[in-house]
Amino acid sequence: MDDFYTKLVEIVSESNVSKDSEILESYYSKYSKNFLIKFPKMPECIIYPTNSDEIQKILKLANESNIPIVPVSSNLKEDAACAPYIDNSVIIDLSKMNKVLTVDTKNRMCMIEPGVTFEQLFPIVKEAGLRLLTPLLPAAGKSVLACALEREPIIIPRFHWDASDPLLCTEVVFGTGDLFRTGAAAGPGTIEEQRASGQAQKNPLGPTQFDPFRLIQGAQGSIGVVTWITLKCELLPNIRKPLYLQSENLEELFDFTYILLKRRFGDELFIVNALNLATLLNTDPETIRTMRSELLPWTLLIGLAGRGTLGQDKITFLEAELAEIAEAQGVELLNEIGKISNSDVINLFDGYTNNPWRLRYLGGCQDIFFITTLDKTPKFVNILKIIAEEMQYPFENIGIYIQPLVQGCNCHCEFDIYYDPTHTQEKENAKTLFEKASIALMENGAFFSRPYGYWADEMYKRISPQVVDALQKVKSIFDPNNVLHRGALCFKEDQG
Repeated sequence: MDDFYTKLVEIVSESNVSKDSEILESYYSKYSKNFLIKFPKMPECIIYPTNSDEIQKILKLANESNIPIVPVSSNLKEDAACAPYIDNSVIIDLSKMNKVLTVDTKNRMCMIEPGVTFEQLFPIVKEAGLRLLTPLLPAAGKSVLACALEREPIIIPRFHWDASDPLLCTEVVFGTGDLFRTGAAAGPGTIEEQRASGQAQKNPLGPTQFDPFRLIQGAQGSIGVVTWITLKCELLPNIRKPLYLQSENLEELFDFTYILLKRRFGDELFIVNALNLATLLNTDPETIRTMRSELLPWTLLIGLAGRGTLGQDKITFLEAELAEIAEAQGVELLNEIGKISNSDVINLFDGYTNNPWRLRYLGGCQDIFFITTLDKTPKFVNILKIIAEEMQYPFENIGIYIQPLVQGCNCHCEFDIYYDPTHTQEKENAKTLFEKASIALMENGAFFSRPYGYWADEMYKRISPQVVDALQKVKSIFDPNNVLHRGALCFKEDQG
């Protein structure tokens, strides 16, 4: 390892390699908070590359020295997607690669490096008259690129045409150290030559009939290290209006939701239970409890958006149309609910937070999330409720978030288990609930499309060995020495 460290310094300079115990401990302590990481590992050192050329050299050196590499792009190091699973892992921290390379209003896209955060990118795209397609109230310091690669759900299903959206083209250094560009960015010509001819690196498909970006997305850094991506954006609205549909019963929201999805009415569209709505809108635990008690159990939030000189006309038309649909369905569509400020709700639709919302209520949260269809979510809610009652875990401390995806073809279902991390027994109970519920949901048809750590180990026990063999063959093509994120998914340490 000493020889490897010396060569690293030659590649990126001494100031960009760290073995400082406090820095290493900061990574370890954050990973160890995540219930998905059963056996957190201390990284051996941290590398801060500043360009793709350095990343290529680092990966080639790792292949020669058989050193495991874990890519990290966000300063929120508790993300399970970038946790080391084995000893002697070296982390490539891409936070210094934080340039916004292009913002193209005409083609509604932007090109960013992995270290670009939501806090950094939001005002830049807004100035260009664009809006990002984001997850629900992302953390300010979260890597935008990491969200896209991990397929975190966006809150506007009508702009969600493919499971990969909003990711477009990528530049990636595979585990072999070879640099590759996907989609329209692959050529012909360099990126500069393409731009000069009016091209915009917006088509993610290819090159040829092969779409390698689908191998990279969701691979948790085990196939390659992505050095930039292009992202789909949309035009920034100049007028906004939230609407609400509340109910005691989750199923009562579905018929209305399906009609909106089918007709592509509204922009933002998602369902939350009372606890999660209160947590999204407040930061004080006592205020959260008070608001939760005043709300009905379930709320469908709908965001209407108008753009340009006819923006208000569009809002007026949509309101009238939705009112007719609501009347036909026998439900009441609300312009406001309780003491909730509409402006605060609009901030949820198009903002970020310096105070991660899942940590506001009790200080700790472990989420269980998977893909299903809207009509099956009540079954999964009931499964979780039964397990919580058996464990005498307060069900009122579990937040629920349901996000339609791909124009309603499926949905992201998320259970947020809130707990006090300073209370040892409460934390252990939350962990036990998390593990029991994860297995029960998995065995009842929940599709864990982003299987990290504990989930991956359990999921791969339950699928065909031929699938695992196929994945390992793909891995052996792009990372034959298994240097990238060894232990992630089904790519264990003894593979090579």
